[in-house]
Amino acid sequence: MSQLCCLFKMFCVRVTTTFVFLFFFTDMLRRSLRLLLNGYYSFDGVPTVSYKETRVRRCRSRRLLNARTTAVPAEDGSSNINQKNYTLKTFCWIIIIFFSLFYGCAYLFSALPSQPSETLVTPNATDMVLTPGCKDLEKLIANQHEVLLRIKKEVDYLLPPADLLPNFALQSQGARILHQMTSDTYQSRETCSLYGLAIRRPAVGPTIVIQGKSHLLPGQCWAFAGSQGRLSIALPYKVSISHVTLAHIPKMLSPTGTIPSAPKEFSVFGRNDLLDEGSLLGTFLYNEDGDRLQTFKLPDHKMGAFTYITLQVKSNWGHSEYTCLYGFRVHGKLEE
Repeated sequence: MSQLCCLFKMFCVRVTTTFVFLFFFTDMLRRSLRLLLNGYYSFDGVPTVSYKETRVRRCRSRRLLNARTTAVPAEDGSSNINQKNYTLKTFCWIIIIFFSLFYGCAYLFSALPSQPSETLVTPNATDMVLTPGCKDLEKLIANQHEVLLRIKKEVDYLLPPADLLPNFALQSQGARILHQMTSDTYQSRETCSLYGLAIRRPAVGPTIVIQGKSHLLPGQCWAFAGSQGRLSIALPYKVSISHVTLAHIPKMLSPTGTIPSAPKEFSVFGRNDLLDEGSLLGTFLYNEDGDRLQTFKLPDHKMGAFTYITLQVKSNWGHSEYTCLYGFRVHGKLEE
């Protein structure tokens, strides 16, 4: 494309130079050739055109009148000579322009490099799949999908779905722990020294489970001995339960990178009287590789309105001494 532009510029320069030369050449001879071609002189050099003066009367209103001087041809047939000279002049200019264009086009096409003809091939579907560009596109789409999943995971971590649902097992709303129906708190054997005296660290009570904390820190949890235990909560209202949420720190926040004390399999029971056996609302599995707040939907046929709820933990993820609960939430709507 660049070679074609250069050749076109050279062609324009040559044509312009030719016309400029012809213009100056004719301008130099305009005093003799112009008069000869227009028929003012015969071939013998005798003038053939005479002029006749026309009087112009000047009006008093000082208006500009169009006064033209008309050339009266001689009676010896000089008008025919003028017409022939004008035709000859026009023919000469046509010949000059034609040869200039012909010379320029010939030079332009002769300078073009010869290229072999190429056959246009339409790619089919198989070629498009096997081309490296399509493979790069598939790789790019896969990378974008991974990025979207990572962003969704980060957004769920910052704003989990459980925070967008009403929590009725919340201490600030009037929920309370039923200690007589709750497992005993695990007593740690770890001690700290104060002025040479060994003091056992105070244990965290089950009330922390119903405080509704979303920002969880390692160690700020309620632990019960063994892998099986229960937690009973008195709700402030009679609630038609639809979802429950269980909270535990994720592996990335654990100092050891593992969470063997997290609950694994658990069941939820609803009661309207403390003397009732309770209705099983559902059995669920907490994923140790999942989010810190995991929400579980109750089966439709198990939904109902209850005043008391019990969380029964059946197993944990491998810790033999205790199981930790960081939070437990109850979602639904008030009974009409």
